[in-house]
Amino acid sequence: MKNINQNEFKSEVREFRGVALVDFYADWCGPCKMLSPLLDEMSKANNDAEVRFLKMNVDSNPAIAEMLGIMSIPTVVIFKDGKIVKQKVGVASKEEYVMAIGDAKRSEASASKKVTVFSTPTCPYCHMVKAYLKEKQVEFEDIDVSMDQTKAEEMVGRSGKMGVPQLWIGDQVVVGFNQPQINMILGIR
Repeated sequence: MKNINQNEFKSEVREFRGVALVDFYADWCGPCKMLSPLLDEMSKANNDAEVRFLKMNVDSNPAIAEMLGIMSIPTVVIFKDGKIVKQKVGVASKEEYVMAIGDAKRSEASASKKVTVFSTPTCPYCHMVKAYLKEKQVEFEDIDVSMDQTKAEEMVGRSGKMGVPQLWIGDQVVVGFNQPQINMILGIR
């Protein structure tokens, strides 16, 4: 697996036309050390020019980890044509990674992902994120969690966070108005 830094991220991941599996890790992380041989084995067995296996140390490249909202490691993020299509926190089986890569190869553009915004009327960042999505012509469903307790509980159950705004973009969760992460997932350049 090629170890990349934040300067190489754009050319190796964002501009790559194909599937890039990126393992976000740290040298001191025990589960990361467990995952590394599995991904190395998959990388060595890979004969597909449209699939890349990469790794990035979060301690050496905190800006990319922050931009992507990576809070736990190891986190494996799978990109298709520079857009996030899948994210897995922790160690998974080889079959799960193989299936995720296959799904990514078959996936369509991220722009077709359903976007749901959980917000409250008094939250300024909620207004900002909705204005940004409208400016970028991204259709979204707006759910006022101050008026819908069931949806508020569903939001917290999925993300583990109570704060708003929260965006559900396909199977990805973005907490707060994290414009770089939103752009990455939706492929907004």
